[in-house]
Amino acid sequence: MSIPVQHHDGTPETSSIAAQGPVSSPSYDILVPLPDAKTVDYDQLDIHRLLRTPLAIADDRNGSVTIASIVTAPSEVSLDTVGNASLSEEMTRVINLARNRVANIRDAVADCRENVPVSGLVIVGHVPDDVFAGCTTGERYDAVFLAQGRGSGQRLWDESLFNTILETAACAVYLETLGTKTNLLVADPEDETDRDEISPPDDLSSILLAVGTGPHSVLGAETARALGSAYGASIRGVHLFESTDAEYLQQGRKALNLTEYVLSDLPDVECESRESDDVVAELLQEIEKYDVAILGAPTKQPLLQRLFGQSVPDELEPQPTTSILTVRQPSHALDSVYYRWKRAIERTSVSEESPSLEEGFEHV
Repeated sequence: MSIPVQHHDGTPETSSIAAQGPVSSPSYDILVPLPDAKTVDYDQLDIHRLLRTPLAIADDRNGSVTIASIVTAPSEVSLDTVGNASLSEEMTRVINLARNRVANIRDAVADCRENVPVSGLVIVGHVPDDVFAGCTTGERYDAVFLAQGRGSGQRLWDESLFNTILETAACAVYLETLGTKTNLLVADPEDETDRDEISPPDDLSSILLAVGTGPHSVLGAETARALGSAYGASIRGVHLFESTDAEYLQQGRKALNLTEYVLSDLPDVECESRESDDVVAELLQEIEKYDVAILGAPTKQPLLQRLFGQSVPDELEPQPTTSILTVRQPSHALDSVYYRWKRAIERTSVSEESPSLEEGFEHV
């Protein structure tokens, strides 16, 4: 099957089949963008590790994965010429190379999750940020997944792009920053460097789920369920709190109950709630005990620094080994989240009008 080519000027894409909420459906499509060849050596890219998380999520939701190569065209190239004979020979060559790369990646992961359809495409645009805006602010895709390693050579995307997507995306967002035991680039066979510390792509035995009272908790729990089910990993849900306010404690208990409900079909799950003098500092320490840590989109600076690999807090070892997976629920899906929360926790009929989930809730 050939790889289609699209051009994008930043206008939001729409699709009649896109799911509007977090409820699993056969149309749940996760977009996995890949930068152009100027940014990454595709011959060394460990595509199985890169796609480990989105394939597991799609499998859990009966969904699909779309791999998209982003090709940046010079400003003097009219996007309307993409795909026709008037396109320059050089741009045609670049696009064909991108199509071949995507086809090779698609074929390489075809047997990883037999139940997950994997497709590919090439998107041509003048400004990568505009391409992302068009793909993530419309209704075409249900989620977008981005990953990168901690080393400078493994940073596939700029931090500013991560921030923009977290702030503006209308779809669900999954951002993964890999720990030092994971490498996005396959080792050069001629490199004599000792790589015993590098974990294989399927080496996932323990997951930490940071349980908060914010609007992203459901997506975090569902993501933990997907990875735990796919790899047989143990899951520990931890809710840390500083306030002893009765209403806040009640919200925490409900959040933990919801987490247990979402994870109830998995065999190795433990959930706990405990008081902390400094939630962020304790969470940063707790994270490093696991292979993967999942948390809702953070707002506190130390967590943002850990997510983006900017700096290593004093409380941590010099080289963090845990992969951090940050999830963000799309704002238009919050009512759907509330209804699921209502059914799961209160076991009552759903009223026609639901309060905003953001009222009275805080981010970690």
